[in-house]
Amino acid sequence: MMTWAGNQRRTIVLGLLGLALCTTVLAQGFDHIKRQAPVREVGPERQLFLDDWLIDRIENVARWVHVARKAPENPIFKAERPWEGNRILYSNVIYDEKERLYKLWYNVRPETTNYLCFATSGDGIRFRRPDLGLREFQGSRKNNLLVIPEDITEIRVFYDGHDPERPYKMAYMKYDTFGIGVGWSSDGHRWTSHPYPVIVPTGDGLSTPFWDQRRERYVYYHRPNGRHVLRWAKVRTPEAYPTRRIGLAESFNFTLWTDLKEVVVPDERDGAGTEFYYMPVFPYESGYVGMLIVYHEYTGDPEFMDGFNHTLDAQLAFSRDGKKWTRVGDRHIFLKGTPGTWEDKRVYPECVVVREDEIRVYYRGSSVPHRNLFALVGTEYKGRTLEGDALGLARLRPDGFVSVRAGDEEGLMTTWPLRFQGGELRVNADAAGGSLRVEALTQFGKPIAGFEREACRPIEGNGTGQEVRWESGRSLQELDQPVRLRFILKNADLYSFQIR
Repeated sequence: MMTWAGNQRRTIVLGLLGLALCTTVLAQGFDHIKRQAPVREVGPERQLFLDDWLIDRIENVARWVHVARKAPENPIFKAERPWEGNRILYSNVIYDEKERLYKLWYNVRPETTNYLCFATSGDGIRFRRPDLGLREFQGSRKNNLLVIPEDITEIRVFYDGHDPERPYKMAYMKYDTFGIGVGWSSDGHRWTSHPYPVIVPTGDGLSTPFWDQRRERYVYYHRPNGRHVLRWAKVRTPEAYPTRRIGLAESFNFTLWTDLKEVVVPDERDGAGTEFYYMPVFPYESGYVGMLIVYHEYTGDPEFMDGFNHTLDAQLAFSRDGKKWTRVGDRHIFLKGTPGTWEDKRVYPECVVVREDEIRVYYRGSSVPHRNLFALVGTEYKGRTLEGDALGLARLRPDGFVSVRAGDEEGLMTTWPLRFQGGELRVNADAAGGSLRVEALTQFGKPIAGFEREACRPIEGNGTGQEVRWESGRSLQELDQPVRLRFILKNADLYSFQIR
């Protein structure tokens, strides 16, 4: 039998052995445990901050969603011809690099027939309607009407550069059906359609498909499953009341499409009464930007002309693969109507034209809420005339959707470890009245000799391609390891960076 003293000696010995073992393990490290930061592969594209994929840690900075600046000439295009009725409907603007011309395709519906029209502009603001002589209206061919298949509506047009024989494509709905049809044209004026709907069932509210060069397929974001149509079946149970949301369909040849699969859906935070009308999407640098049109529809409102019930505005969404989407910037509003103006009730971003010096967002707006719309257009309310849809323009600087912003106190933003091929680092930043420096770190956070913050020449200007340099004269290309970048900002906005 072991005595109390023996038990004590045994406990002390075992404790010393355990301490020795722990000391040995600590000395040897934990190399057998894989616990390392993810390494992000980045290409030569500009890297934006619409999601957290690049960002490991932030200190005293904020992600800032920038509201697009509306053109003082707005509305830039209104219904003015007899065949246009009182509303400019679904519209697409394309910039033709070869002709140096902005081209506008727009839908109108003066009565019950939907027409597709064409206009051009040298500056993207003042559009003229050419007399095309293609289609008769009230006994005259002196108009800008295009030749389209019969009984189609909600037409969307895009330029497909990878198909030189049929470079212009369209998607549309056919009257009395709830499916998407497609068509094509060699000149954008005379159109041929595929004989059958290619995506069924679905609802109205079309956005524009496009050829995704990155994934080598056509993609289309639209309302799935005909859910919006179901509300016309008089669904009585609130929890079963279908809401508008965004789905994705894909095709390799533009005529055979997958079913629409939901990718962006209103959630609990959006709450009852929030729906997603449609979402124009366009590839941009290292990802895809979506302009999510949010519809606010609440029941029981006796004075729906006031407040924000039955209105539409837009938020930003972002994806790196086109399927998994992030709601940008805590769901801040990106574009909405200006109170008391021609567009204060409904705003629909229609398309984006990316130029070297700016991003142009063409949008549709109206002072009529999304209720009793047809009856209200042209009527008077509180001393002003309620106007039908017209086209507006809003602008952003390149990469200007979101910035990482610091104020009077210095702020830091540190990336995950990055692996890249280039060596020249450039930033799109506004540091006028402030400063921006960059420090290169090992993947474990240690400053790399020659790339310390003290060695970085401060950037103190406002520009889209400002080069970051260190006094050592060294290049990032010399580094043969994953590198973190730490951006040090004061009174500055960082929109993007690029390593090339």
